[in-house]
Amino acid sequence: MDLCRRLLTASVFLCFTCCAIPKEKPSIASQVEAYLKGIEFMAADFNQVINSREIYSGKFWLSKKGKTKVKVKYTSGLNQDVLIIGDKVVVVDNEKSKKYRYSISQTPLYSILSGSLDLSRENSEVIENSDVLLRLKINKSSMFGGMSITLVFSKYKESGNIKNLEAWIVDDGKTETLFSFDIDSLSVNDEKKVPQEVFN
Repeated sequence: MDLCRRLLTASVFLCFTCCAIPKEKPSIASQVEAYLKGIEFMAADFNQVINSREIYSGKFWLSKKGKTKVKVKYTSGLNQDVLIIGDKVVVVDNEKSKKYRYSISQTPLYSILSGSLDLSRENSEVIENSDVLLRLKINKSSMFGGMSITLVFSKYKESGNIKNLEAWIVDDGKTETLFSFDIDSLSVNDEKKVPQEVFN
């Protein structure tokens, strides 16, 4: 009887060992949400291209220490700075010495920057999902009308997991704007690269 019990135990153990269910790969939605939520600090040089094919360049900083803060400083093409604190946006026109204020809380961009994106509540679709690239489009109505934001992520070829957010494309129905980060200068979660004084 002991022998039978041992054989039965061994066969059950072998069955579970040989037929172990592999871990399921995280869905695209959960990977995107986890990546954006996991960004605490970000710094990069960027290029911005709009429909008219004008190209603007500058520097980008993001910090989620306390309130979410973003600073965009143009170094060519435009003479202005953009400061986002929470959902409030201040655009400083350095040529006219004027400030313009508005809210981005009704746009997909706010949830992307703050890391609060919930794709189960968004109208989204995967445009491209290759070994090295993921493009995800989010459509949303906002206070400005219909708007879509396409997120472009690089991926690790070996695992297929998300590596970095490299660009986003904003389409408000009238103008399409590409905002792409220079990979050589892109830094994620290095607090030293995002000095708090840039937000003053």
